Amino acid sequence: MSAIVKPLPVIQDTPLTKTDQHLQGQHIYNSNISPSQYHELASEKDMSTSGPSTKSNVLSRFLAKSKYRLWIFIASIILVLLAIILGVLGGLGKLSPHSSSDLAVSGPSIGATKYPGTSNGTATPGHFDMYGSGDGTYYDPSVGITACGTSNLATDMVCALNYIDYGTYANPNDSPVCGACIEVTGPLGTVQVTIQDKCPGCGQGSLDLTPSAFNKIGDPTQGRIPVSWKPC
Repeated sequence: MSAIVKPLPVIQDTPLTKTDQHLQGQHIYNSNISPSQYHELASEKDMSTSGPSTKSNVLSRFLAKSKYRLWIFIASIILVLLAIILGVLGGLGKLSPHSSSDLAVSGPSIGATKYPGTSNGTATPGHFDMYGSGDGTYYDPSVGITACGTSNLATDMVCALNYIDYGTYANPNDSPVCGACIEVTGPLGTVQVTIQDKCPGCGQGSLDLTPSAFNKIGDPTQGRIPVSWKPC
């Protein structure tokens, strides 16, 4: 009696998924390398995957620091320029207080004294009894603040008293001559004016008047005339 041979069952190959293929290939590959080689490859893989991110972080920090330093550099340049500008203005005297008679350098009040000048009397707070004579000139007080601290126009009836009779004070506003009324007489008449300024270029007894006041007592084409003055 012959043996009955049963046919073997047919085993169908199940297609491997991509994940199974990857794991299987990785297992076969890893089984063919030593542990030290495996760690080296793992380190290289980590470096390759983390490299771009690390470089990006370093670049970002560098750019942030560079931007910060750039703003510091720009601010430093601005401060240096401001210091230079302030130094130049200070050298030119633009930042120091001046009387308007100081600034009117182009007026007839600049020049040598032409007529003999004298002055007498005293001036104290609330009391003024000074009188004198000398040169009469004119200027525009609107170019600045007066030594008495007022703002006046060329049409105002005011004058600048010579620096000798005005006196020297830490604050020129404190001079007792400020606001005093004087009567000024020139070749063509008499006019009443108020002392509101100091004339640093005028000799003793001399006055620097506004054009409107000067025109009432002298010829403006002469520029410098003899005047006398006394309290109103």
